[in-house]
Amino acid sequence: MFRLHGRLVDPSLNRVTSEGQTVQVEPKIMHVLVALADRPGEVVTRDELMARVWPGVFVTDDVLHRAIRELRRLFDDDAEQPAVIETIRKRGYRLIAPIDRVDRPPIPTSVVSQPPLPSLPAERRPAGGPALAWMPRFAAIAALLVAATLAGIVMLRFGMARPASVDTEARVRFTPFTSEPGNEVDPALSASGRLAYVARADGRAHLFTRTSPDARAVQITQGADREYAPVWSPDETQIAFVQRRDGACAIRVASADGSRARDLVPCASPEELKMSWSPDAASLAITAGAATFASPAHIEIVNIATGERRAVTAPPPGHIGDTSPAFSPDGRQIAFVRSISGGLGDVFITSIDGRDPARVTSDNADVLGVDWEPDGRHLVFSSDRSGGISLWRAPVTGGTPVLLAGGGAKVKHPSIARRAGVIAYEDWHYEINLVETAADGVPTPTPVSPTSDRWNFHPQISPDDTRLAFQSTRSGDYEIWIADRSGRDARQVTESRSYKSLPRWSADSRRLVFASRAAGQTEIVVLDVDAGTARTISVEATNASAPSWSHDGRHVYFGSPRSGTWQVWRVEVAGGPATQITTDGGYAAQESIDGRWLYYTRLDRPGLLRRPISGGADEMVAAHVRAENWPNWGVLQRGVFFLTWPDDGDPQLAIVDTAGAPPRLLTRLAEYAWSGIAVSRDGARVIYARADRRDANIGGLLIAR
Repeated sequence: MFRLHGRLVDPSLNRVTSEGQTVQVEPKIMHVLVALADRPGEVVTRDELMARVWPGVFVTDDVLHRAIRELRRLFDDDAEQPAVIETIRKRGYRLIAPIDRVDRPPIPTSVVSQPPLPSLPAERRPAGGPALAWMPRFAAIAALLVAATLAGIVMLRFGMARPASVDTEARVRFTPFTSEPGNEVDPALSASGRLAYVARADGRAHLFTRTSPDARAVQITQGADREYAPVWSPDETQIAFVQRRDGACAIRVASADGSRARDLVPCASPEELKMSWSPDAASLAITAGAATFASPAHIEIVNIATGERRAVTAPPPGHIGDTSPAFSPDGRQIAFVRSISGGLGDVFITSIDGRDPARVTSDNADVLGVDWEPDGRHLVFSSDRSGGISLWRAPVTGGTPVLLAGGGAKVKHPSIARRAGVIAYEDWHYEINLVETAADGVPTPTPVSPTSDRWNFHPQISPDDTRLAFQSTRSGDYEIWIADRSGRDARQVTESRSYKSLPRWSADSRRLVFASRAAGQTEIVVLDVDAGTARTISVEATNASAPSWSHDGRHVYFGSPRSGTWQVWRVEVAGGPATQITTDGGYAAQESIDGRWLYYTRLDRPGLLRRPISGGADEMVAAHVRAENWPNWGVLQRGVFFLTWPDDGDPQLAIVDTAGAPPRLLTRLAEYAWSGIAVSRDGARVIYARADRRDANIGGLLIAR
């Protein structure tokens, strides 16, 4: 028993007493506290806490993070200015408050029950042999979800069910397929549950296979080449994959052990995107195109015998395209993801001849992979439709998706074993934080408003250089936050749970403008930061992009296809109809600080242009700026800044002082993690989102009886 931060802690009774009231604490949370208290002032690593509190049981980091959050709430502790528990980044935690050991507690006068955190079952998984032996049929998922809904339980977290057990013979279990150092990605399950995936060996990305989660990993590709995106043939004797070598890229087909490999066709996309093998074994569905506005992606079917290719989908104008194809179990349809832009997409299905594409979801969310359930009537997909990136289940005919699994992890790219009742997925953990550094000279990044295991991105510096606006997931959803210039005193200023574009400051540093997308339409919203009031100044029936202020704060520019093609429009903040500004194409626009120039990009071709506000011819400012990179350029006191990617390394900041002048290449943005940067108006400092942690393993979701 001990006193800590004005409270009496009794581990034997799982109680914490303060001012005559006692809170009952869930045993696992108390075990975490005791583990820290046994070594006061010392760093206790995450692995040590996991091993001590959850021995022999697979849990994700989110279970530990939640326990720490509950302890901080219990002791009124602040994670950013801790007085009790300090986070030691990338290592663990330490107890920094003094401990006073006592012999006997006072008798509590009342007890206040705290809802306990659910814990994992003791077993990691049923005993047995290969994957097929301990993976019951996938139809049990439907029964489980129905039972969960009837019981009022629709959310399942990794390592826990919330908030109570489900009255059913089956229960969801989570098991790791991989847990090696480094990142394992691109999971692909065969029909019987064999896993193929990608991991690094000798500094290169290669293919590995496992017959079950506890089986030994077998490396099936070696050498100087890099392999990605594996997919099994229906009979499990072959694997197709993408291979890059000496600047070339090809889709290859090999035997299941990696031997007898041959080139099928050259890569159709510069990215290593997912593929799907048809149930009749005759074809592959692949992604073709660069997934940019200038070269939208589409789905093609490749004949494995001949290499002949034919297009199946054709995305509408103003979309970056269609990706992540998945054949239905009967081979008659293909599910895919259609994206308006990065982070804005939905799930669609189409027949294999491309006729009558149908929309399954209407979220305008970030969709990261889709696959079919064995019944052919439901889809499982990864989406951030409700904040975190989780697995969702929806009927192919449409309807409200049901949460299948999610929580602290970012769960991506599901792959379903058609006969084994298991889903494999990428289980990612990120820390994305803002850092500030000099735009020129040797970079010395300084953290700005950091958090742990959350995402902070889309920074914008106010024109008076006193405040910072940015987006963050620290509340659980993507919302806009305001802080002082150094990132202190952060506060949330939106709470709409909808997609929001990068926010732009008005010249008086009092208002923000952003696009908000929900229910199939887009609103241009002006937010008065100090008053806390928001007002919609324009509603677009489909889409709008990149809102920004005029130099005097009277108008807002934005891109819209309302005329049939993407053009730049302008609307008065005080109210009134929007006015079309460009006629030959436009997507994102910003006025110069002095109000003399309008800088803008076009959807149909790369290039950052400018034209006089008073009228006149266009001038090319930077030839390689693309429309979809609008969050990465902006106006300065003299000229504009933008990002370049001169090689395979980190992006590099560039500044152009006058039109026609060559750009000045400045600092590299090390560990750049998210589109959207802020540069001070004098061009001296830059803030961007940096990845402080990016870890991935292959997880598995299955049903156990």
